[in-house]
Amino acid sequence: MDFNCIEALLNLPEFRVTAQVLGPKQLDLHLERRATCIVCPRCQTVCSRRKESRPRCIRDLPMLERPVRLWLHLRRFECRGCHQRPWEKSESFGERVQWTERLYQQVRAEFLGGCPGRELARRYGLSERTVFRWTFERSRGGRPRKLGRAIGIDEYARRKGHHYNTSIVDLDKGRPIATFKGRRADDVIAWFKSRPQEELARVEVVVLDMSKTYFGAIQEVFGDQVQVIDRFHVVQQAVDALDAVLSAVKKQLDTDEAKELKKLRKRWLKSSEQLNVDEIIARYDWQRRFPALRETLAWVQDLRKWFDRKYDKPAREALLTLIERANQSAQEPLQRIAGTLTRWFAPIVRYIRNRYTNGMTEGFNNKIKLIQRMAYGLRNEHNRRKRILAWCGAP
Repeated sequence: MDFNCIEALLNLPEFRVTAQVLGPKQLDLHLERRATCIVCPRCQTVCSRRKESRPRCIRDLPMLERPVRLWLHLRRFECRGCHQRPWEKSESFGERVQWTERLYQQVRAEFLGGCPGRELARRYGLSERTVFRWTFERSRGGRPRKLGRAIGIDEYARRKGHHYNTSIVDLDKGRPIATFKGRRADDVIAWFKSRPQEELARVEVVVLDMSKTYFGAIQEVFGDQVQVIDRFHVVQQAVDALDAVLSAVKKQLDTDEAKELKKLRKRWLKSSEQLNVDEIIARYDWQRRFPALRETLAWVQDLRKWFDRKYDKPAREALLTLIERANQSAQEPLQRIAGTLTRWFAPIVRYIRNRYTNGMTEGFNNKIKLIQRMAYGLRNEHNRRKRILAWCGAP
């Protein structure tokens, strides 16, 4: 291959290709810096007198279906002024780097994508241990992660309906801390008890959904003052109540009107600024015809606005007012959600002071599902944990 083509493929403007050796199993490329002189670090004199050179091997992406080794011939110069003999240094590579960053990222992405380590080792001229170490034992996924000030906890399915795991996420740093088997209270308590006491003392906020199992475990480990109920799960309960009222209304309509009502499903919770005139009129007409729908929709809208409050005491009083309105309503779905808000009153109100949600945790759970589908299932729990920690979040 022509040297100019090789230099274009390498995209290393600092070096020029001096030789290539095409072997049966790999391609060796010999490189040399384009600059013919360096500046003496002692007296700042330009040094152009070459004394010796030494080769340095760096792995790179394959060419011509062969692994590539870059041989950097770094030279040593002699200064005429102070007789210092400095070595030239590369701006593209560090002093101890043995592979290019693009090779590392490519191998890591393919291994996490499900490609066997043995195949990657053969293709890139590496050892299987190196492939595993690059992926899991470096900063992404290999080092143990500590609990932060705010954490989120949720479950995800190893096999839906049968086996579940628990994931714990650092909400401030945006990365998972750990994942372990089981979702029972004993499993969660045992995992937290295994952490050092200084880590447990650092936790101030734990965000969770309305799971009695997780709530009891967190309460036993951290006490009563750290739980915060995720706002989206509270709003979801309210939207479910609205859907129940809508279903009851549909039963009173004929087929055509039921279809028209269904088309407005996604527009019920939008503000007036987000709707056109026809949609506003249609929503008003439906609320005028069915007082139960008007009452439920107004209550759900007020609950959504409640989460925008900034001060604890007025928010507490406003939530008590919403609960009282729901209790006095004739609608059974509103009465049910009133009981739910009463049971989880204190953790819900803590959201006003600690504005954390479990949205990041739910996002990581979706990513975990993708990882398991790409790998066609992960039966080895150690491998599952390593892949999740390597894929999700920053190092």
